Amino acid sequence: MTLRAPPAVLSSRPRLHQLEPPTLLVRFYHPAHGPWYRQRAYGPLPEVRFDHHLPPSGAHQARSLWYASTSLIGALAEAFGSLGFVDKGSGRRVCLVRIRLPLSLLDLVGAGPRVFGLDQRLATSREYGRCQEWARAFYEAYPSIHGLRWRGREAGSLCCALNGRVDMASLALVADHDLGHPDVWPRIARAARRCHLRIVAP
Repeated sequence: MTLRAPPAVLSSRPRLHQLEPPTLLVRFYHPAHGPWYRQRAYGPLPEVRFDHHLPPSGAHQARSLWYASTSLIGALAEAFGSLGFVDKGSGRRVCLVRIRLPLSLLDLVGAGPRVFGLDQRLATSREYGRCQEWARAFYEAYPSIHGLRWRGREAGSLCCALNGRVDMASLALVADHDLGHPDVWPRIARAARRCHLRIVAP
């Protein structure tokens, strides 16, 4: 069964989740694309679930987003799960960020999707194009939301995508390290083994 397309008008009473201080978020990123706080304005990418950029894929300064998870395992599984391995020497970095101000997220956890006649397939389906249609519909229908919250397909951990309505000064950097840094690599390697990801290390 496939995901249905979003209707022209969405529910006026969506389920919301307040992401409150001092919630911690974990994010893997590549510094070639900017520092830890840089939202991605290029998209939609073909296999990224909730990119709300307008097609075709390209630069959209008016629509940007920043993916993260509330746990190391969640962030690791979402960032590397489709690859099947974690490369210590990849140049990727991992950051830990604290929420400083409350953020309002559209809640797609549990029964949240049922408001829209959906179920958890929205968070697990590989119909990425259709998921992105829903992300665009949510963004356009709810101009006050700061992003989306769901359980990731790879590990079932809580994930979020913050959109360009978020002032990134509302996030505070706690730590930012290269994957191979001795302070973080042992924890990353343990999490990778728990996720059944192959470890590539020099």
